[in-house]
Amino acid sequence: MYTRQKNRRERTRTMTQQGPDEPNATPSTEATSAPESAQRLAALMSDLTELQAYLEERGNHTYELAQRFMVNARRDASSRAYDERQATMLEYQHYIWREIAGRIGQLLARYEDSEQP
Repeated sequence: MYTRQKNRRERTRTMTQQGPDEPNATPSTEATSAPESAQRLAALMSDLTELQAYLEERGNHTYELAQRFMVNARRDASSRAYDERQATMLEYQHYIWREIAGRIGQLLARYEDSEQP
């Protein structure tokens, strides 16, 4: 672990010591950062939208499973305790999935508002 940190420090030191005329020097960040950062932000927003949809779908699926376990608990007395525990666990998962999806939705709304002029 110590050698990794040492190597990382040496690479950082050599990168910062390079002048603008050297071949490994990075181009001016002012010229490339605005379009690139807008594209990266758009890609991130798209990925977050997909993640939100996935989490909501996952939450709905666990809710449906919980309802099936509750129906089975009412129908079959021999496995009632097991089915009720499963339904409770799945309802809790449903809540968590939806809560995370809601938080991602809040983030999307916040950054979509700040992105538009």
